[in-house]
Amino acid sequence: MLNQLKKRVWVRAVVAALVIGLAMMAMKPVLERVIRTKIESGAMRHGVVARIGAVHVGLWPMLRLEGLDLDVGHGGQLHAQTVAATWLGHTVLAFRTATMTLPGGITLSSTNSNWRLSGDLSDAFELILREPQAGLWLRRHAEATGSVWNLQAQNVEVGRLLTVRHDDRVLLDGGVANGRIDIRSSTDTVQLGVDLDFKNTRVGALVGNSADDPQLGAPTDVTLKFAGTWQLQHRTLAIPSINATVAGAVFSGSVTLTDLDADPAIDLELGARQLDFTQLLGASGLEVPEGIGLTKRSSQDLGVATIGLKVRGRLGAPTTLTVSQDVSFKAPATLPPGITRLRGDFPFDAVDSAHRHRTINVSPTSPDFISLSDVPPLFLRTLLLAEDAGFYGHRGIDLRELPVALLTNWSRGTAARGASTISQQLAKNLFLSRDKQLGRKLQELPTTFLLESALSKARILEIYLNIIEWGPDLRGLRPAAHHYFGCEPRSLTPAQMAFLVSIIPGPIKYQSALTHGTPSSGLRSLIDDLLAKLRSIDVISEEEFREALNEQLVVGGEG
Repeated sequence: MLNQLKKRVWVRAVVAALVIGLAMMAMKPVLERVIRTKIESGAMRHGVVARIGAVHVGLWPMLRLEGLDLDVGHGGQLHAQTVAATWLGHTVLAFRTATMTLPGGITLSSTNSNWRLSGDLSDAFELILREPQAGLWLRRHAEATGSVWNLQAQNVEVGRLLTVRHDDRVLLDGGVANGRIDIRSSTDTVQLGVDLDFKNTRVGALVGNSADDPQLGAPTDVTLKFAGTWQLQHRTLAIPSINATVAGAVFSGSVTLTDLDADPAIDLELGARQLDFTQLLGASGLEVPEGIGLTKRSSQDLGVATIGLKVRGRLGAPTTLTVSQDVSFKAPATLPPGITRLRGDFPFDAVDSAHRHRTINVSPTSPDFISLSDVPPLFLRTLLLAEDAGFYGHRGIDLRELPVALLTNWSRGTAARGASTISQQLAKNLFLSRDKQLGRKLQELPTTFLLESALSKARILEIYLNIIEWGPDLRGLRPAAHHYFGCEPRSLTPAQMAFLVSIIPGPIKYQSALTHGTPSSGLRSLIDDLLAKLRSIDVISEEEFREALNEQLVVGGEG
């Protein structure tokens, strides 16, 4: 009797399963359309555009989305190869091959992750990471005027969950993360709070790094803490306090942006203390430039800097910005030998764009050498006016030029304006490659400070004028004057001086503007603008200015 009862129960269960299965098969297309519509419309309510390649409803998993793409705006996108939902007393979401693309070429990718979901995604919910590890929560709940989001991490090994890249280069191994991010949004205000710390973070080398052979810097601890408010109606972003630590350096500051929809204004203050360049380069996966003469990492000392920057004004008018800086540098007790040798005569290994090497003897014994005392004063004034107006007042870097240069380049869509000082240009020429990656700029900073600590301003100018490039296989002021105008530097006219200074930013690029033996209209315009600046500060008289404007520049004096 008992066996018959069990048999009937089993048969009924099988029949019920078959009926449910048949019903689901019959309803499957309708359910899939309803689910697709619900996901896409729900995303739209939150300002997100959702696209789904295919929706599948079944017994296991209950729901599978293939080719899910979310466009969250402002350049942010999320793509998942598959998202599967199952139910075992609670909903479990499984993501396979998910990638989030952020502005600036940054991508976050995860091969496999499983999350426990509680609540309703359209209202209050909680996502809890289950695999590849525990310790990460994402929560959302609604309020009368908006919603609150919270992301919390507890001993999360970031590298197990995410791979972070920038333009296909390994960007970082996030180490172990703790802390939280809070976002509270309403109809007219978004409040953001971040309090995170990362242990043993490793940054991808900022030069020479690749996806096939990623190089990571030395482990370092990173902290980031700030809170801010974005007032949507007033188009104002205010972050009154920013605090961070990286590689032992302490960063702090504040920023306020107003009138974001019209004529944006900025009030920015940033500072860096205890900026130890040995630690900073090590954490960035960068080596000390070889020519400096430091070979043993354990004994390297590149000095410590403190840097402060204040920027106020309208972003739409970069030249009107009020920019101030406070820079100090504590040099190492013993300066590197590659730096101190520059105090006397030395050979310089010049490498051109074709990677050809040529030795230049920076010494009065060389017929191409020119001492600073033999350089015409007008040429020096022209050079400093164009390349580094604050040369005699800064410690090697001039942050006052940086915001103006960045905004000018951004508005023009080209690298029309640089912000490197003469000292920075010399550091690059002496010790660094032509590569414009961020890592090279980071290596340039301590090298520049060391040059300024070891050499006088006069010596920096003298070396600069004897080694910088003025054309293909053409370095130094005296060879440049001979090549272009067939004369000694002392015989150059104001227009010829303005020409030589104008081509310094692109001595190879500007060769195409000289194909007819005279500067093209575009290059001539740059020369005349520089002459006008000289006249505006009374470096040249009105008569000299007019003569220079009318002077026909015929280049190629040596042939």
